[in-house]
Amino acid sequence: MTALQLPVFTLGIAFCLLTGENTGAQTAFSVTEQSPAQAGGLDMGFHIKNEKEKEVGNQGNFSRYAVQFYVTNTTGEAKMLLRKQGFTVFNDPSPDLVRFDVLNATGARLTSKRLTLQAPPCNVMAVVEDKDCSSNKTVQNKRLANIGYWIRPGETIRAEAIVIVPLNEQPNVQATLLMGSNAITGSASFDQGMPAAPQPYAPNNFITSDFVHLQNDWKRGYLNIEKGPLDCGPADMGWWSSQWQLVPVQGSNNYLIKNRWKEYCISTDHAGTMLSDNYNAGASMWTLEPADNNNRYRLRNAASGFYLCIGGNRLITVLNSNDPGAVWLIAP
Repeated sequence: MTALQLPVFTLGIAFCLLTGENTGAQTAFSVTEQSPAQAGGLDMGFHIKNEKEKEVGNQGNFSRYAVQFYVTNTTGEAKMLLRKQGFTVFNDPSPDLVRFDVLNATGARLTSKRLTLQAPPCNVMAVVEDKDCSSNKTVQNKRLANIGYWIRPGETIRAEAIVIVPLNEQPNVQATLLMGSNAITGSASFDQGMPAAPQPYAPNNFITSDFVHLQNDWKRGYLNIEKGPLDCGPADMGWWSSQWQLVPVQGSNNYLIKNRWKEYCISTDHAGTMLSDNYNAGASMWTLEPADNNNRYRLRNAASGFYLCIGGNRLITVLNSNDPGAVWLIAP
């Protein structure tokens, strides 16, 4: 038995901070759909997905836009917001990367005037010093540690919002790069010291179809999007909403788990739906770790390192791969 003390991390990565500055000042940039802003190796912009005219009460007609905002790391290095060294409770960095303000948005009918994109957690394998209760000795244990937030090389983070602006006007968008005044920003190259990669999923003789079903080994429900968000429950084997394609991610042991019906991928980017159409995001990529030799796997997210799991009656992600709800049967 060990009692967890304040951890001292010996990180299994080689850091090369190229910029180690406190960036209290925030700079705002005007952006258009054709001209994203560029700063610090990040592209910040938006795409208009659709437009229509909308009547707003007795105020007349307005232009209503579905807008997808994005930030892309265009460099070959990770951009990181690192936690400060030592024990800090209130001075940890914010995950906020970019704030988009639509200056001519009305905010009518509960639509948006502002959207903020956040960096996902940066989890690395670390050696942590614990105190052994029985021997009173310091022991070293290896486990995942969260060291802050990051946007990986080439990664794009996206989110959508509905905005209403005066009729026939385009959204007037301003992007502000956010790097909290107490955060250390920089780039890092990685020698990730992670455990040996598990053997990737490979279909056996029982899986001959391009599409498969994923059944939870504990609750026996099937992953499906019949009602919209990702769910695990009873499903007709003929539903396209319960059929999935495992798409290998080139140069890795990861897979996209892509639905046949609506072509969304299972993702941790959107907690409400657990679905995304961003095929390039680490949150949409999964390593399939064999649980046994009978087509049972644990689905480990490439961005967070957590496992897809049934917790109670809902889908969650957990760090512990031994959770009974974290094993999935892959079958035709």
